[in-house]
Amino acid sequence: MAQTDVEARLRTALTTLILDEYSLLENIRLPLPASERVVAHQIGWRLRTEWDRSWDIDVEYNRVGHGTSPSLPAPDPGHRPVDISVHHRGLRGPAHNLMVLQLKVGRIDSLDAEVNRLRLTAEHYRYCHGVLLDLGIEVGADPASPPVLVCPSWLWLDAETPELVPVYKPEAARQLSREGWQARQRRYPWDSDDEIEYPGWRTPEALPPEPTDRI
Repeated sequence: MAQTDVEARLRTALTTLILDEYSLLENIRLPLPASERVVAHQIGWRLRTEWDRSWDIDVEYNRVGHGTSPSLPAPDPGHRPVDISVHHRGLRGPAHNLMVLQLKVGRIDSLDAEVNRLRLTAEHYRYCHGVLLDLGIEVGADPASPPVLVCPSWLWLDAETPELVPVYKPEAARQLSREGWQARQRRYPWDSDDEIEYPGWRTPEALPPEPTDRI
């Protein structure tokens, strides 16, 4: 499958994520924001409709014990599987491994380290496509604008010059964030200004933890 086709399907899944689950991305402003695993699950769930049922779409799929060797010959204690795989479980080779995706929700400390980790898995199992997806979430400062702007970029391993490239044009990303914010307000009509739990929630400053007795 051509990269342009895979890109289009992933872009569609990412668009619906921003529009449908803006509240999940918005909580990046909290002391304990949504984990990459939670966001990866939402992306994977939306990718399910982009391919027919012959493809398995898994989050943090651990291939050890499924008839194949692990992603790393000798995994270090902190290693975990790559975030999203579009594949046929338990099989190797490009006919059975379409795309592997590494997701970043927060700041990338080392782009080379992330790319190397992704490349190792992609080459070991001979994935057709490998992509590093950075959601590029930025806290908004203008009270009239969305609380966060989602400006994603991605890096495809088979690009001539591997580098992070914006998924959308800047204005399109801002418009998607606005529409996601508006959808969130319609979805949660009880969330009014006088019910904001965290004063200063539009700033990246440290905020108090959520109460443990909240249902």
